[in-house]
Amino acid sequence: MALFIVSLSSILVVTDVAAVAIAKRSLTQASEAAAQRGVRNLDKTSYYRGEFDLTTQAQNLFGVGPSDPGVPIDCSKALGDAEGALADWSSGPNSLRRVEITNLKISRIECDGFGIQLVTQAIAQLPLVLPFFNLDSVEISSNVSATNTRAKGFSPFGIRIF
Repeated sequence: MALFIVSLSSILVVTDVAAVAIAKRSLTQASEAAAQRGVRNLDKTSYYRGEFDLTTQAQNLFGVGPSDPGVPIDCSKALGDAEGALADWSSGPNSLRRVEITNLKISRIECDGFGIQLVTQAIAQLPLVLPFFNLDSVEISSNVSATNTRAKGFSPFGIRIF
């Protein structure tokens, strides 16, 4: 009888741990999608501020050109897009999200002009309630960041040479 109780308790614990792991991965994927949706907003004034001329091209060809800080993004649009992506995901159809995840919220969102950092939190409902602990949900969180980079190499007219 003791072996049966231990085995059943182990199955309950393993099932709940697996459900929390799947919910955590789903929250991370949704947060990554929101961050990627946010960094797609190019800040055109910053991007085109340093015009690329023949001198810069020659310097980069010989490896002595200026270092590339990255692709600048428009933070106001980026933050709005990231929040909108998570709102779309949380209110979307059940086939696109995990039904056990509730109360999704962004606890912190930052933009430094070249990337976005998101910290999201949610409640994951457990499929099986442990009888001795009376635990039916767990709070999960996810930290993600995304940034854009330019491709390295020499590509005049859009044709990659090296």
